Amino acid sequence: MKKVLFVVLTALLSTTAYANNCATYFEQNDSEQAFIACNTEAVQGDKDAQYNLAHIYDGRVGHRNAEKALFWYKKAAKQGLVKAQYDLANLYIRGHGIGIDKEKALYWFTKAAEQGFLKAQYKLALMYVDDKGIEVNKEKSLYWLTQAAEQGFDKAENDLGLVYYRGDGVEKNSEKALYWFTKAMEQGLSEAQYNLARMYEVGDGVEVDKEKALYLYTQAAQEGNIYAQFELAYMYDQGEGVEVNKEEAAYWYSQVEAKNKGLAAGESKLARMYDQGVDVVINKEKALYWYTKVAKKGIISAQLELAYRYDQGEGVEVNKEKARYWYSQAQAQEEREEYRVDQEQLDLARMYAEGDDVNVDKRKALYWYTKAAEEGNISAQLELAYMYDRGEGVEVNKEKALYWYSQAQGEENEFAYVQSDLARMYAQGNRVKVDIGKALYWYTKAAEEGNISAQLELAYRYDQGEGVEVNKEKAAYWYAQAQEENGFVYGQYDLARRYAVGNGVKVDIGKALYWYTKAAEQGFPEAQYQLALMYVDDKGIEVNKEKSLYWLTQAAEQGFDKAENDLGLVYYRGDGVEKNSEKALYWFTKAMEQGLSEAQYNLARMYEVGDGVEVDKEKALDLYTQAAEQGNEYAQLELAYMYDQGDGVEVNKEKAAYWYSQVEAKNEGDIDEQFELAYRYDQGVDVVINKEKALYWYTKVAEEGNIYEQLELAYRYDQGEDVEVNKEKAAYWFAQAQGEENGSAYGKYDLACMYAGGNGGKFDIGKALYWYTKAAEEGNISAQLELAYRYDQGEGVEANQEKALYWYSQAQGVEEEFVEAQYYLARMYAHGGGVNLDKRKALYWYTKAAEQGLGDAQYDLALMYDNGDGIEVDKEKALYWYKKAADQGVTEATHN
Repeated sequence: MKKVLFVVLTALLSTTAYANNCATYFEQNDSEQAFIACNTEAVQGDKDAQYNLAHIYDGRVGHRNAEKALFWYKKAAKQGLVKAQYDLANLYIRGHGIGIDKEKALYWFTKAAEQGFLKAQYKLALMYVDDKGIEVNKEKSLYWLTQAAEQGFDKAENDLGLVYYRGDGVEKNSEKALYWFTKAMEQGLSEAQYNLARMYEVGDGVEVDKEKALYLYTQAAQEGNIYAQFELAYMYDQGEGVEVNKEEAAYWYSQVEAKNKGLAAGESKLARMYDQGVDVVINKEKALYWYTKVAKKGIISAQLELAYRYDQGEGVEVNKEKARYWYSQAQAQEEREEYRVDQEQLDLARMYAEGDDVNVDKRKALYWYTKAAEEGNISAQLELAYMYDRGEGVEVNKEKALYWYSQAQGEENEFAYVQSDLARMYAQGNRVKVDIGKALYWYTKAAEEGNISAQLELAYRYDQGEGVEVNKEKAAYWYAQAQEENGFVYGQYDLARRYAVGNGVKVDIGKALYWYTKAAEQGFPEAQYQLALMYVDDKGIEVNKEKSLYWLTQAAEQGFDKAENDLGLVYYRGDGVEKNSEKALYWFTKAMEQGLSEAQYNLARMYEVGDGVEVDKEKALDLYTQAAEQGNEYAQLELAYMYDQGDGVEVNKEKAAYWYSQVEAKNEGDIDEQFELAYRYDQGVDVVINKEKALYWYTKVAEEGNIYEQLELAYRYDQGEDVEVNKEKAAYWFAQAQGEENGSAYGKYDLACMYAGGNGGKFDIGKALYWYTKAAEEGNISAQLELAYRYDQGEGVEANQEKALYWYSQAQGVEEEFVEAQYYLARMYAHGGGVNLDKRKALYWYTKAAEQGLGDAQYDLALMYDNGDGIEVDKEKALYWYKKAADQGVTEATHN
């Protein structure tokens, strides 16, 4: 059973039994004993135990819980433990379970860096040039890179060398580059060995020393640096600075190939590096060498690069024969491997036009657009038409624009589609930079050619003012144009679907609703069905059951099977309408006649128990079997039950086992469906209540080791709920639950929260109090505080100050844990973590924790008053708590 239940805090543990054992157990990798000991020592304020406990919750040993990892990292970090500060920063960078927060990561990396923690200094340096989440600051990056390098951190030394080599944010300084590369090289860093080798090979800031270059390349290559291995292969192959040695060249090639399952990617990168001068001195001869290597492997892009060079004389003498040769090789490759040369040319053109991993080069872009266009690539022809029409990268030339536009028109249907596709690319920034001007240009061109999607897109944009000024006249015009086309309705539906799921565009629920409605109003059943779902989905639009029923009926009356089944369910449940078994039977039957397994299953349930029809076990068995044979898991489980228990059929354990195995094979042992069936029969969800079946399936789930259902069974046998009281069975299932790894106190507390919040529809305040009490009696502080609150406020029980005081005093057993538990309860109710959102309760517990001096609670309380989050805005109280939090060292509070 997959329940996302927020477990708040560790159960109250002995403060003496495990003293000083945390580190020992942790080092011995005894995760279970470490978990217990570290909990105890962490609560007592031991920063190393807090750090180890955070590690456990961070998933490095077990017990993954991001919120708790965050909590304990923060506790240790605030005590100045540098490794905790560093790992806390990394937790904010990863964001798993807590959300990425680059600012907080920056704060804690800085704290650790200021204590001289090398890795933190290096991470800070990278963050300040990363341009993702924080403002680029090359000065600060240089500062922290220098700090780490001066302490001998090899990667920082190498990166600092690169900064001075490139002149990136500093004046280019080959002497300093040489110094830092050398420092890192002395520590055996292969990247530094490689960088130094390049400098010595060509005399870049040093005297040429081919022997030293060879030595350094060899050192780096032996450590697996593929670029060094490539350079050695080149040197031995060409006899550069060393005698020609084809065997050695072949050896180093083989090393790269063995590691990377092919050479082309690395060779291509080297070719571009030498071609563009990326971290090397430009060397067209080497670029040509590596492009040739890649081209000989049949890589079309490299073959085209060579064709261009020989054709244009870039880095080589013009050689039309070689240009034609490499061009023909690319074309031959296309025929052999179904690659499209024109697409490769188009990709090259876009690469140079956009500056994607190369320097922007409009001349090369024009060249490759032209080549692709000459091959008949419509996208390239249209790009050229645009460039000449608008003068982008070339002089305006209306004649050429018209020529390429007319060439593209050769394939009429594809022509308009490609224009529409280009428009979407520029509107969404898909493989190109976002350019709304170009997007509108191509939408208009495609629309003028009769492309419905483009016409509808323009109609929407002019109607809603998206990317253009609102223009109702133009909106009406394009809408009218689209209506004249045969595929008008499907075009609307297709647009809606794209916006609903993000197919080729960004998800936009508003646009999806707009276009589904347009298509539905014209009788398109798929659109009517999707609209019906949207109005009850509660995701992005307001729930409206009346509208949902209207559109579901429209689709069902047109024979849309899923709509027929769903409409049957609406009448069966009485969901927004009066319950009507006759109508449910009618619509289920309509969908069943079309072979829909869900409808077969729903009808089977009705016939099995005589719900709105006469009982007919034989018909039920037949319908369950039809649905099960189509893979319906609930039908398979129902059949398993019938054959296992002899319900309406002779007992047949073999068939029962077969249908169980079908479900297990599909779900790899997952017990969700069994729990779902138990719950349905227990609560009467889409079935007639059947406590016997519910107990059967709850038992199946419990036998699989599910702690919640073990406790559920324990309760039922203890209290005699739907079964006879059986203290022996109750004790058995309690014992089973207590044997679970995380202990039953957590499970009891979670069950209490589930019943209190009505999670999964299980609202039962009596059961909630039962389980809160059970968990509280086992020392669960969150449960103790929950009971204290309920008896204090009279929520779900009669107010009883004596009991409130009792449970409050029980929770106070460990003062620090007590305060933190209040804070986590507040967070649960503020954010709906495992309980229903309750801002009133959040305010209550934030206030309790804040009054006891917890800085984080003071800050969150200030935010509530500042933003009016569930309460009235009170700037005076907000300021009061901000100041309190700031005094406690909460950095976020100082900004408010």
